[in-house]
Amino acid sequence: MAVQTARWLAVAGLLMSASVHAAPGPYTKLGDEVVALVRTRFHDAQKGAAWADAHQGYAADVKDAEDFARRTNAALAELKVSHTTYYPKQSPGHAAVSSIFQGFLKPKKVEATGIGADVMETPDGFFVRHVFVEGPAAKAGLLRGDRLLTVEGQPFHPWRAFANRAGRATRLTVERTKGAEPLSLTVTPRSMDPRKEWLAYQKASSRVVEHQGRRVAYQHLYSCAGEDHQQLLEETLQDAFADAEALVVDFRDGWGGCSPAFVNLFNPQVPTMVSTGRDGKTQTLSMAWHKPVVLLVNGNSRSGKEVVAFALKRHRLATLVGQRTAGAVMAGGPQKLSNGDLLYLAVMDGTVDGERLEGVGVPVDVEVPDALPYAVGVDPQKARALDVAASLVKG
Repeated sequence: MAVQTARWLAVAGLLMSASVHAAPGPYTKLGDEVVALVRTRFHDAQKGAAWADAHQGYAADVKDAEDFARRTNAALAELKVSHTTYYPKQSPGHAAVSSIFQGFLKPKKVEATGIGADVMETPDGFFVRHVFVEGPAAKAGLLRGDRLLTVEGQPFHPWRAFANRAGRATRLTVERTKGAEPLSLTVTPRSMDPRKEWLAYQKASSRVVEHQGRRVAYQHLYSCAGEDHQQLLEETLQDAFADAEALVVDFRDGWGGCSPAFVNLFNPQVPTMVSTGRDGKTQTLSMAWHKPVVLLVNGNSRSGKEVVAFALKRHRLATLVGQRTAGAVMAGGPQKLSNGDLLYLAVMDGTVDGERLEGVGVPVDVEVPDALPYAVGVDPQKARALDVAASLVKG
């Protein structure tokens, strides 16, 4: 009897073991896709293969989509390289990357529902970094530094907060001063193609302010991906900013993508043409800005923005204010997974004028620490950039 029992237990054990291995979790296949792409597409073949060997089957016991995203990005972080992130379909980053790479990914439609604000996650919660001018958040009275607490009574979540809320008045509670009673705001989210929203924000952010007795122009390029952003700045320089005495270009946060040709907007070697008609009146056409420039950057200024920052600093075409840039200058490419999620992967390494910026970044000329939590709308980096720009104007 004891022998039979032992045999029965042994067989049962084998069956249990077999059932565990025969029934992989629902995310196993997706994890295998990530591993295969890193093995075959990552810029460093040897490092990619070693990572893939170490992480084969990593998603076998994943519980849900959020658990998979957390584990995948934690594993990818071990590669210690930029432009390497997993974006689930529900995430804002998925819509952003899909919008930037529309020509390559060819999605039928790209839309994201949001309130026109850039939000940063910290150990103390989610804080608003930028409020897009004329966006829903601005109209609702949201300020830089507000801590987002709840949306419709539920804790703020970067994926789910405004899902299915486009066009609907939505209750939002924020903590504006640490420890103070939460404020209740009403915001109406909207659905937009991210690139169109960034371009609209860039245009709306344009302004010329009287600062320390000088006329200083300001424009924020949240994204630099595609020709539209460079073209809009060029048109604004020749039109609305033509009479300004100095310029602040804000490259903080958002997305990179700037073309190296962006530098020509400030290249003094681009000729200035003056035309005179028979009536003696003259017209001046200058394709480049020849007045003082301040470039505002921080630790989230990345990719093509860093290439431009490096060139402007090296050739003394601008004064850099803020904080050292991200050091995220790999060439990345989006890879679509079978379920529609995206793996953004570093596929090429590179240098800029012989120097490696990846992991290094571009140092600034004027260091200004950031002060985000509970800022009550105050932006010390922007204020200092305006100060520097005004001081560079010659009497």
